[in-house]
Amino acid sequence: MTADQVTTSGAHEQGASSLASLRSFQDYHWLKLKVFYQAVERQHGAPGLEAIARGVRQEGVFRGTAMRDQAASFVTGRDPAALLEHWDSGEWELAAADGELSVATDGPAVVLTLPEAPGRAYLTEQIGESAALSALRLYWPELSAGIATGYGAGVGIEADDAAARPWRLRVTGADPAQRAPRLGALAADPVRLIEVNRRTTGLLAAMQMYISRELVRAYDASGEETIRQAAYRFGADRGGAIRDRMLALGKPLTMANFASTEGLQERDPSEAVFVFKERQHISDGAYYLDCTYCPLAEVWASEGEEGLRLGYLFDSSNHRGLFQGYNPETEVRWTSVKSRGDQICRFRFTVPGLLTEDDPTPEEFDRLG
Repeated sequence: MTADQVTTSGAHEQGASSLASLRSFQDYHWLKLKVFYQAVERQHGAPGLEAIARGVRQEGVFRGTAMRDQAASFVTGRDPAALLEHWDSGEWELAAADGELSVATDGPAVVLTLPEAPGRAYLTEQIGESAALSALRLYWPELSAGIATGYGAGVGIEADDAAARPWRLRVTGADPAQRAPRLGALAADPVRLIEVNRRTTGLLAAMQMYISRELVRAYDASGEETIRQAAYRFGADRGGAIRDRMLALGKPLTMANFASTEGLQERDPSEAVFVFKERQHISDGAYYLDCTYCPLAEVWASEGEEGLRLGYLFDSSNHRGLFQGYNPETEVRWTSVKSRGDQICRFRFTVPGLLTEDDPTPEEFDRLG
């Protein structure tokens, strides 16, 4: 195998991120909540669900602390309007873009009003209304309390019950609210849009990591197995959806089709959230990419060795579910990966029956780089 037989250009053109990408990555949060809720309820019952609630509260503390510390807070100050303007995930901006968000001030509070709790429609479609509300009752009150604790500055956050329609989030400050936050202009700021897309995606790791930590503390090896089950399902649900889409289009289950903008890259066609080296090899049987920037890895690394260990516990099972949910014949491997402490994720996935003589082995591809 010679170097000129390896594809050296990126699979997709670089460009701006989009609200469509943000919506995809925001929906991953509700999928993540779904798979943990189902796995934990099945394996550990009500006490396990309490572990989810504890983990989500710690996720909130992590997020609130990061929002307190971000550069913008030293310019705008820390108050309810500033917190909501610099919120680190996409719920409010997406609702504003859809024309479904109302913002008002009420004494010391800024009040956001939406038709229903974020995540309710997605989870109801996936697991039914009763389970959806049960899962969201573990999420919104605990996340809100955790963010308020981490953010400080006298800010309090109170979320309506998940069943409420309309649904409100009240963010109170120490003083009367001076202004309502400015929301809904994200699409006009391409740099900020990429930042929010990346952070929204990275926070998937925060939810997973802190829930996982609580499960391991409560159930040890049994908790680790529950994490693997949830992570595999998180990947398999997405891989299965891509499989169904390809089959509906009459396309074979190749790695090239998986990597296309009709496949996995529908979520991030500009590769602005997960950044890859230009040199890639994608064929019917091979998917070789080097990921240089992963927003989840940043979050896992923030908790040091423990965070990376919990991250890898998720990472390995998630990728197996993703690729094998699409094509069960896929061999899932990497020659380095960020969740094991490496600088680059060198993904080397193959479908042996679809490989040809024009495909380098993973080892050959590594040497040619």
